Amino acid sequence: MAYGVRPQDKTFFRHWVTPLLEFGTFTVISYRFGRWAYSVKIPVIRQILILMYLFGDAVVVAVTGMKVHPESEIGPGLVIHTFSCVHVLAKKIGHSCTINQGVSIANVRSSGRPTVGDNCYFGAGCKVMGGVTVGDNVVVAANSLVISDVPNGCTVMGVPARIISREVSSPYLKAPVVPVAAPTTPAPKEPAASTNSTSPAQPATTTAAT
Repeated sequence: MAYGVRPQDKTFFRHWVTPLLEFGTFTVISYRFGRWAYSVKIPVIRQILILMYLFGDAVVVAVTGMKVHPESEIGPGLVIHTFSCVHVLAKKIGHSCTINQGVSIANVRSSGRPTVGDNCYFGAGCKVMGGVTVGDNVVVAANSLVISDVPNGCTVMGVPARIISREVSSPYLKAPVVPVAAPTTPAPKEPAASTNSTSPAQPATTTAAT
């Protein structure tokens, strides 16, 4: 159900019952169904499934006020909290991402669609616009506007958004549904051994003037 990524959410009730009480769950289900319907290759069945999706998604949008376009490629573990004013039209979104109310992740005319990495958290009212790239393990603070690329492992805030921290600051980033590889730093290189280190030093010779 793409819900309950925290350890305390692993109970049966919170894992299977609580998600059905969240409006965001219906939005995610509608998106997953639409994404699958458009991928069906059998013509007649494909058209029937797409028609079912269009009618069902219209009801979901009318009730929840949230829309995730099926053109967006989104990994597992998408969580949409609360209610209303969510619009997602992205090029790609990784796994374990959390979206709150009032978030827009969308394109700007002629500038492309956003690309979002894994395990990201989008605070209430924030906007990610245009063909920007948001890295892995990123927190976008509430009411921020992202219009430029964001590197991995940081928190951004403001209009336009700027980096305010490079430490994980949200509990939602500590338990992704898919493990995120930790960044590795290359080991320092050892200095190369001198070729003359094993041979005794040769004394300098001088030629006496005759």
